Order: sequence, then structure tokens, then C-alpha cells
Amino acid sequence: MLKERIDFLCKKRELTRKELVEGLVTQAHFANILAERYPLVDDLAEQIAERLRVSVSYILHAAAKDENSLDRANHIFNELAKSVSSETEQFVDALVDKDDSLVVELTTALMKAVYYQQINDGDAHRYLHHSYLNFYLEKIGRPDEADVPAPLKKALLFYKIQYFRSQNHYYDALSHIHRLIGLVETGTEAWLTVQNMQMEACIYLKQFEQAKATFDQTMKTVYEERLFHRLPALYVSYSGYCFAMGLYQEALLALSMAEANLVYADSPGDIMTTIMNNRIVMLTMTGELDKAAEEIARFEELAQQEPDDIRQKLMLITLIYRCEVAYTLKNWAMLADHLAGFANADITADQQMAILFYRSQLALSQEDKSEFMELALACVPYFESIQHVPRLEQLYECLAVVSESGRRYKESTVYYQKLVYVLRNR
Repeated sequence: MLKERIDFLCKKRELTRKELVEGLVTQAHFANILAERYPLVDDLAEQIAERLRVSVSYILHAAAKDENSLDRANHIFNELAKSVSSETEQFVDALVDKDDSLVVELTTALMKAVYYQQINDGDAHRYLHHSYLNFYLEKIGRPDEADVPAPLKKALLFYKIQYFRSQNHYYDALSHIHRLIGLVETGTEAWLTVQNMQMEACIYLKQFEQAKATFDQTMKTVYEERLFHRLPALYVSYSGYCFAMGLYQEALLALSMAEANLVYADSPGDIMTTIMNNRIVMLTMTGELDKAAEEIARFEELAQQEPDDIRQKLMLITLIYRCEVAYTLKNWAMLADHLAGFANADITADQQMAILFYRSQLALSQEDKSEFMELALACVPYFESIQHVPRLEQLYECLAVVSESGRRYKESTVYYQKLVYVLRNR
């Protein structure tokens, strides 16, 4: 671990190894120190630390793997492997970025990156990677190959799982989940989180028997260990399984069970948002638009009780829901009215793509084919990247028809081929 820290600090200070040790030791001797063949003596560490402008302990203890360091790294992993809550934010804010032990420091950075991705803080996520993580991920970013202490390996696996989930690469996510499950203790918060991730991956990959088995195993452990605070999240995951199986009423019932068990949750407000989101999506997708509208109105009432910054974010989410209902109804006047509500709003990248899609369909309804093409082509790559099949079906079909009507037959053929591929693999 000393080698990785020295290389990082050299890059940060724009020094070569030769420049770092010039006049101190030979490059060959220093290479042997970094390879842990020779010890790093105190006087040399002091001189190197001075040139790198860091404390001596930051160099001497970079490779520390003592019990205290591993316990601290484990604590950080366990705390940030829990479900995100208001307490998580306080914990993250209190964490110190730099630590003499690289195991602790890198575990902190990896788990912070996961947290920033979970709360959609893109700026913090990008800065952490640009200023620190990208370098180390290039060096030891393969958890299946990296020879690192257990806490750091768990953090690497957890980070990779979250990354693959965000890209909808669930085969890769599931592969890392299987490795991580063997490293976490059954019944711990981390284990429960990984079990939920496994259910999600299995549902996405249509491995329904494995998804159900994971749910049953987790539910058994929750009741045996009296971990009732995890029941709401577990029922939310189960509702996703039911919905994927076409058991729509069972899916909605599972969401009701999740809501009924919110009394046990550590942060009921966060899970309630997920419950309402999933219920609205399910009701909209199954054509129960009146019930969806009622749920949206209920969501808006809850949002009004939140502080201004949170309320504004939640209201933008409900506005997206209203756009979806209007689009499903083909009520273009209503859709145009809802879209106007996003003027000058601080929206996320996901919301921006959703708005482009709705605007493309609105333009098509007004027979403005030029604007439709521009808007549709702007959002297609995004929906392809997340494999949003319903959106892709609609976009490919419309792009094919519009291209054909404009006598762009080659383009039309390509979009029809893409549509057929999506339908076959649905």
C-alpha cells in the first residue's frame, strides 16, 4: 500500500520517483522498499515526507493493517452499507478524508462515492473520482484480483456493485454480489443490503426462482433476529419481484405491507418516498390512472410538509408523474401545461431526459416532425444506456415512421430493426 500512496502523491506533486529520492537513496533501493523487500527507515521517511509535503506518519503508516486500522475500516464500511438515511449524511460529513492507513482512507473514499451516487450528488461524485479515486481504481480496482485486506475488498466490491447497478449491468453486479456475500456476516446490516441488491439483480435478469429464494431467506433471518426495521425495504423489493412476475395486485399489496411496517423503520420518510414512487409507477403502467392521480396528489400533500429544498425536489418528481399520466392519456394540452412547470427548475439528468421524451411526443402530436427528430435523437442514447424498453419501443417506432415519411428509407430500416430487436428480447 506504500507504493500506491507514494505514486499518488508523486502524481499530485508532479514529481517522478527519480526526483523524489534524488540524493537520498538509489532508485533500485527505493523500488525494493516499495516492494516491501526492505524496511522504510525513519530518517528516509522524514525526508520523503518533506518533499511530498505530508506528515511523516502519512508515509510510515501507509501500509498499516493493524487491528485498529482494520476495525476502523470495517466500521466505515458497515455504516455506509446501511440504507441511506439522514443519519448517513451526518456520518459522511463527520468522516475525515485523509488517514495514515491507506486501507482506511481508500475504504472511506469508496464508500463515500457510493453514498454520493445513491443521493444523486453528481458534483461530489465526480470531484472525488477526479481528485482521488480514479488513480487508485486504476491500480487496485479489480476486487477479484486485488490482494488487499478484507474491509477494503468489501468496499471495492460494494463500489463495483453500485457502479454496475447504475449502468444496469446486472450480470456483472450479480457476480460481485456473490463474492461480497461470502465476506459479510449473515444478519448484519451489510448482509441485508446485499440481499436486497441480489433480489433486484435477479428480478432484472428474470432469475425469478433465485429472487424468491433470496426473499424467503432474508425474511426468515429478519424474523429470527427480530430485525423488523428492515421489513419496509424488504417488502419494497418483494413488490418489485411480484410486479416483474405479472402479479400486479400482489405487488401493490406488498407495498401496502411496506407502508404498514414503517413504524419499525429508522428513516420512514425516505422509504415512504420509495413506496409512493413505486406505487405510482405501477398504477400508471397497469392503466389505473385515476388511482395513480390520487396517489400523486397524496405525494404532493406529503411533500408540502417538508423543508423548502426537499419540497421543491419532491414536487419536481410529482410533476414528472403527472407528465406520464398525461402522456398515457394522450392529453397533449395537459402534458404541455405540466412541462411548462419545469421552466427554470433545477432538474436532474434523469428528469432532463424524461422531459425531452415528453417534448418529443408533444411535438409529434403537433406534426412538427423536425422538432420531434431533434428531441428524440437527443434522448435515445440515454434510454438505450439504461435499457428502458417501453421508451425505446415508442421512440424507435416513431423515428422509423417519421424517417419513412421523409423518404429516409435507410434510417427507417435501422429503427425498425432496432424495434424488432427490442421486442424480441423483451
